[in-house]
Amino acid sequence: MRMFAVSGHVKKPGVFEVPNGVTTFRMLFEAPEYCGGVREGRSVKAFIPGGASAMWFFPEHLDMALDKPTVDKAGSMLGSGAIVVMDDTTDMVAACWRIVRFFARESCGKCTPCREGTTWLERVLKRILDGHGRPEDIDLLMEVSESISPGIAWPPRQTTICPLGPSAVSPIASAVRRFRHEFDHYIAHGRPIDGVESPFAVAAASHA
Repeated sequence: MRMFAVSGHVKKPGVFEVPNGVTTFRMLFEAPEYCGGVREGRSVKAFIPGGASAMWFFPEHLDMALDKPTVDKAGSMLGSGAIVVMDDTTDMVAACWRIVRFFARESCGKCTPCREGTTWLERVLKRILDGHGRPEDIDLLMEVSESISPGIAWPPRQTTICPLGPSAVSPIASAVRRFRHEFDHYIAHGRPIDGVESPFAVAAASHA
């Protein structure tokens, strides 16, 4: 058995004890004793399988077993067992910024790649969110990520004393590779694509 803490756009967030190897689909949708599905009329856009440091997964990963060998092979980690579910209303640029902001605030400042890198990532993402993004900002995000964790691979390559800095690369790599069009739209129009909202405001309202 294993414990998972599920949050985000699910009907019943909470901490659940589940059998080893259970699929995310079963935990979210099939078993009534767990999450009860995502919000009515919505679908899964992405989910983080093991806390903010983990690479994101997508709908095609829902039927994958949540065990260490399987998740490792797929390019992420179970980590803390903190699953964050994002439905199709999620503004992925905003979600990425909020996670990177956490890492920037948590940096102790000792290691240059982490101290400077996470600060730059946060600033560039905030510039995009504020409607002042530049076409070159997307490549800049990836270049800074590369300087923090060369290769932007999983598991991340270590350039710092602790894993915090390289962990900040996960949301950048996940969001830009999968949802680059959302970044492009922000830069071209100064606003998110139609139909998305701040992920955290939506989540709070759905559980009020």
